[in-house]
Formats: sequence, structure tokens, C-alpha cells
Amino acid sequence: MGLDEKVRIPLSQITYVDPMKTVPHSICYHTFDGSEITVRDTIEHALLLLGCGFMKSHRSVILSLSAFLYREGVEPLLIGNARLDSVIYDLAPAPTGRKERSAKHGRRLSIKTDFAVSEEKIGDYYTGVRRVLTNIFGSREVLAYVTASEKSSGSRRLFFSTVFSEQLQIFCAWQEKAPLNQTGSIWMKYIPLFLYSFCWNIEVSYYEQKTFWSFCSYMVRNRKGIEMLVNLINISYCVMKLLPYKEESFSNHCNESVQELRFALSEQICKQVFYATFVKTSKPA
Repeated sequence: MGLDEKVRIPLSQITYVDPMKTVPHSICYHTFDGSEITVRDTIEHALLLLGCGFMKSHRSVILSLSAFLYREGVEPLLIGNARLDSVIYDLAPAPTGRKERSAKHGRRLSIKTDFAVSEEKIGDYYTGVRRVLTNIFGSREVLAYVTASEKSSGSRRLFFSTVFSEQLQIFCAWQEKAPLNQTGSIWMKYIPLFLYSFCWNIEVSYYEQKTFWSFCSYMVRNRKGIEMLVNLINISYCVMKLLPYKEESFSNHCNESVQELRFALSEQICKQVFYATFVKTSKPA
């Protein structure tokens, strides 16, 4: 979209929103019919505008819950970061036996006062967890995690998990390293959140590799595309390691890291581009 242009998109037609890697300060709305609409905005502001029917699944992608979660006959498994103002309720109270309509949920909860965080840091944060009901998942119980940088103050973050720690007992029993092997301790209830932290590390690594090898314009949407990108990165790495042994001018870089070799190679390319451009544009006296 250009300046001063406006377009209306029904929320029900949006599948997900992600940032544009090739256009700075821009994001792209994707719809069910395959349309892509690029606007100048941020992921954080878009999440604020879209409302509680959308969730930030990881570092920089917003998913439509109606598009990705509520499919007939499917109970989705999801661990993701949610907005701080997401409406969450306590579980419905037990029936009283009276002839009256049963409550669908308990009282509304606050992430600041209704989540008792751990006495010690769980990983890098003080963490509280409890089963809740939300408008996002309807009548389905989910785990709500609240993390805090400081025990009594500081910023807090909210996470939802449709995966319960009890479902991961067998998976964790086969793990050899902490914290995933802590099935018999208080750490077990925090295992779903640890799994999300692995996803975050993968995202950071994936982004850094694309940036380092100058593959920022390589956009992938499926498993095959990701595999092709990994193969390209592996090929680039191998070629970079073999270059000092095949090219005499780089022989002094044999024992250096790939980062140093890449920097030296970039310098040589810049010099050649500058020289070629200079020769092409220079005029004889």
C-alpha cells in the first residue's frame, strides 16, 4: 500500500501477519484467499489492533486462532506468548446442586495479583502457573504461565499452553539433561514453558544464520523450503572452509574462523567492485 491508501480486511479473513524482511518497518497481512497486503506498521501495534482473536506465536508472527486452532475434530497443541490484557478466568466452580444455571467460568484473574510466582527463578525468570479458562480457547482448560523479571515488581509476560505437564511425563522420562529430566520435582509443571524457550532459541539461530549468510531475502513457508535453506547454509559454510586450501591468496586464513574469513572475502569483493566501477566510469585524459 502506498501513502494515504486505505483498505479494509475482515478479521475473519486474516490467517497470519509477519514482518517483511526486504522492506524495513513493514508487515504483511495474509488472507485465506492467498492475498498479501503490505503496510507500514509494527508487529506489536498490529497485535494491539487485531484483538484477542489473535496470538503472537513466537518472536515475530501473529496467528489467527480461528484459522489455525479451531478445526473440527482437532485438539491443537500450542505453547505461545499472549497479550498482557488477554481475558483469563478461574476454573468454573463445582455445581451447587440447586436448580440454577451453572457458571461457565470463575472470576476474572489478574496476572499481577492472582499468580504466585516461584520462590526462586525458574530458568531466567520467576514463574507462576495455574489452569485457567480464556475467551481465546472457549471452554477448553489451558495452562497460563506468568513470568516476572523481579519477584515483587518488574515487567511480566503471559503465556498459554494447551499442553499439560502430565502429558509430557513419558517424554521427559527419556531425557538425560536438566531441566527436561526433572519429572519428579517441582520443575515438572514448568516443562511446557521450557519447550517454548527451545522454540525461541531456534528462531534466534535461524534469523542469525540467514543474516550472517546474507539470505534475508530467502522467504520460506514450508518444510521443503526450510530444508533447502539449511542445505544452502551448509554449502556456504563448506565452501568458505575449503577456500583457503584451494585459493593461494587466502591461504593465510586456513586456521581462522569462518567469520574472519567471510570478512576478508567481503573486503576483497568490495575492492574488486570498486575497481571495476572506477575503471568503467573513468574517462581518458
